[in-house]
Amino acid sequence: MKKIIALGAVLITLPSLAFATGSVGGILVTVIGYINLIVPVLITVAVGYFIWGVISFISASDEEAKKMGRTKIINGLIGLFVIVAFWGIIAVVKNTFGITGSGAIDNRDQIILPQ
Repeated sequence: MKKIIALGAVLITLPSLAFATGSVGGILVTVIGYINLIVPVLITVAVGYFIWGVISFISASDEEAKKMGRTKIINGLIGLFVIVAFWGIIAVVKNTFGITGSGAIDNRDQIILPQ
């Protein structure tokens, strides 16, 4: 089942990668564009899972339910940290390659104009 989902995800993204500008920068712009769409959704899911853990921890009556709530809180925080760290790495890649928010590659500081 996981292979079918992975194959579907690849088949969905291949046409947009094929119609990219053909350069590494064009492919990076496309991939980073997809990541910028997905990351806020993942952050929302992680915060929701964290809140669900807090509510289950507060409303738990026995020790086992409190332990499950505590586990959900910790997993939500770890997930949130990983997602935000990943988003930061993407920002570093964007700045390194000079990719602007519009999808264009900004190389103005590297262009030498004749005087």
